[in-house]
Amino acid sequence: MTAPDLAELRRRAEAGEAEARLALGARLMVGDEVDLHAEEGSRLIALAAEQGSADAAALLATIEAMGAGRRQSWDNAFDLLALAAERGSESAQGQLGLLNRNSDLAGDWQRIREALNIESLTKAPERRSLCDAPRIRIIDGFATAQECAWVMERGHGRMRPAMVIDHGTGGEASHPSRTNKALELLVTGMDVVIQVIRARIASATRLPLPVFEPAQIMHYAPGEEFRPHYDFLTPDSPGMAAQMARYGQRIATFLLYLNEDFEGGETVFPLKDISYRGRTGDALFFANIDTANAPDPLTRHAGCPPTRGEKWILSQWIRDRSPGPPE
Repeated sequence: MTAPDLAELRRRAEAGEAEARLALGARLMVGDEVDLHAEEGSRLIALAAEQGSADAAALLATIEAMGAGRRQSWDNAFDLLALAAERGSESAQGQLGLLNRNSDLAGDWQRIREALNIESLTKAPERRSLCDAPRIRIIDGFATAQECAWVMERGHGRMRPAMVIDHGTGGEASHPSRTNKALELLVTGMDVVIQVIRARIASATRLPLPVFEPAQIMHYAPGEEFRPHYDFLTPDSPGMAAQMARYGQRIATFLLYLNEDFEGGETVFPLKDISYRGRTGDALFFANIDTANAPDPLTRHAGCPPTRGEKWILSQWIRDRSPGPPE
């Protein structure tokens, strides 16, 4: 959208048009050709929801679940999701249908909402050890097949070449070592279901959501890979030093395997001769630092290329602190 279009959008939003308030609010939430301003964005989206917009109510449910630009509240998120579903939002209806654990309530959005229990939804199965040096854990059946299918569907048609951290700038850059595709899930690409999964990751890892990076959906077509690399950062270049100064160390990696109808595509740790391939809904979690909180060189790992079929995963990197302000 060009600058005149943005000016027109602002004019319409200031005039009280719900659709314009939603569109401008969404752009402010992610900094889409406008300075990022989450609080103002969430306020505009809330106004659009008050005016009866189903899409605004659905997006505001996500914002409440994430605590983006306002205090986090699962109760508010679930209330808004039910409201959006009643107004006809197909996304909200699909999310409530997925979160619903009682088939007798199907289609009764308010009763489904009343039955939702965040503690139950975010309780994670027990993890088991694959290796202690480095610390690698497996969680069988971490997510349901329906949840995995939902996440994959969010990525269809939206993937782009996966990036790495640029050593010079600290921003994103393409690199020949990484040929797969990815989608970073910013607020407007998120939903309550995915945030529930992230909260379940927080429960499983015993690490708080505020130190989570935006989750990424990753897709590997046959032959695409992420060659051996480390996920931890070292301040030996301007870009990495800037990343660490603002966001802290990347201390852990969590991978949720979204499908299994492919061959190859293992996650390997070559220095430990470990190869793992999860089934749909299984998860792999490993610490990128050792017990002394130093970068662990044994965590060198790779995403091998599928030889047949397509591999989908949800990747969640975790830092040691919440982001600081930009310099």
